Amino acid sequence: MAPFLTSSDLGLPVWKERSDCYLLVPGGDDMGIKWREGEMQIKGRVSASGPQVFCGRHQGLVERWVKWSYADLPAAYRRLFLAETTELMTVSVLKKRALRQVRLDALTAEAEEVRAETSISRGLEFELTDLEVAGKPYCSLAFEAFPSDSAMDAVFIPAVEAFLSKLTELALTTANSRSYPAWLNRITA
Repeated sequence: MAPFLTSSDLGLPVWKERSDCYLLVPGGDDMGIKWREGEMQIKGRVSASGPQVFCGRHQGLVERWVKWSYADLPAAYRRLFLAETTELMTVSVLKKRALRQVRLDALTAEAEEVRAETSISRGLEFELTDLEVAGKPYCSLAFEAFPSDSAMDAVFIPAVEAFLSKLTELALTTANSRSYPAWLNRITA
């Protein structure tokens, strides 16, 4: 696999900030429902491959998710996410994230890092996010491959390993690997 470009080749990563409001499903770690920038977004876990070892020292859970987005919904849907008007459990998450994106050729396994705002149909995103929930700081690291097809399976692990290969100061563990719904249910319990 071709090496990724350095950040100086693409400019420094741009940190973008936003706030998402999640509707919690008690005990549910397989579905996330949130309001983001005027849209209701629903993500559902399709399958879980279980733990995976990366670079011989990092571990994480590998899962497949599908996402649906709904814009221009009636106001009643927006009210589902307003804590003061609903009896449902909601949590606001302030996110400041940096995103790196890699275009992948499924036939040749060639990898080319592109600017995060570039629209691509096949690739990986690497997202580092500073999070704040109820005034408490958190941090997450996520890797997302798209589209979800068998050709991506062969390139996902090597691409993640290329990204993690220089991360030697700490080891990522499955004990701290979880979906947003599972994480939110855990910290709000």
